[in-house]
Amino acid sequence: MSENHHARPLRGFRSLIPGLAWSRLVQHGVRTPHRAQERLLNQGDAGGWVLLCVQGRLKVVYAEPDGRELLLAVRGPGDLIGEFSGSDGHPRSATVAAIEPGSTSKLPARQFADLVRRLGLEQHLNSYILGKVRESAAHAWQLAHLTTAARLADLIATLVEAAGPDHPSPATIAMSQEELASALGLVRSAVTPVLARWKASGLVRIARGRLEVLDVAALVSSSGQNRP
Repeated sequence: MSENHHARPLRGFRSLIPGLAWSRLVQHGVRTPHRAQERLLNQGDAGGWVLLCVQGRLKVVYAEPDGRELLLAVRGPGDLIGEFSGSDGHPRSATVAAIEPGSTSKLPARQFADLVRRLGLEQHLNSYILGKVRESAAHAWQLAHLTTAARLADLIATLVEAAGPDHPSPATIAMSQEELASALGLVRSAVTPVLARWKASGLVRIARGRLEVLDVAALVSSSGQNRP
C-alpha cells in the first residue's frame, strides 16, 4: 500500500466544518503533546473538558472492574474527544489512550460550547455526534456476527483511515498482536493464525509491537468483509 498521504481526505469533525473554524477551535485550546500508551481521559472521571485530536491515533476503550477492556472506537486527527461528558456533565463513559505519539488541543467544555455557537457549528456538531452513535451500532453488530478475520480486517482498515491526511506512515500501526486481540475482546491465539495467513500472502509485515499493512483493500477482501 502506498503511504502517499496527499490524496487522503480530511476526517472527523474537521471534515464537516470550514478549515478556519477548526483552526480557531484548536488555537483557543491548550496544545498538549502525548506519548504512545498515555491515557488522555479515564473512564469514570468527571467531564468538563473537550479534546480536539490534532495529531496521532487514539483508542477509546471500555474497561470492566476486573481489568478486561474492549475497544469501542478509534479516533484520529480531526476528531473530538469527550464532547459527550462535556455536554451532559456525566462522568467519562470510557478511557481514551494514545496508540502513538501525537497531540491534542484541550478546551473547557463551556468554552468549547460557546465557540461552537459563535462559529455557527451547532448543526455540524449534531451531525458528528449522530455519526458516532451510528458507528457504535455498527460496531456492536460486528462484535456479534462477524468472523475473527473480518473483525480484525475492519479494525486494521479503521486504524489506517484514522491516521488522517498528514500522517507520514498511515499503514504502520503501533499495536502488538496482543493489543489487536484485546481490542476485539479476544486472546492472542485467536488472531495469530489470521495474521500469519495475511503475512504469507504478502498483505502485512509483522514486527515486535508493530504491524505494517501492505494492501488494505486486499486484506479486507480476503476476510470476506465489504466496506463502503
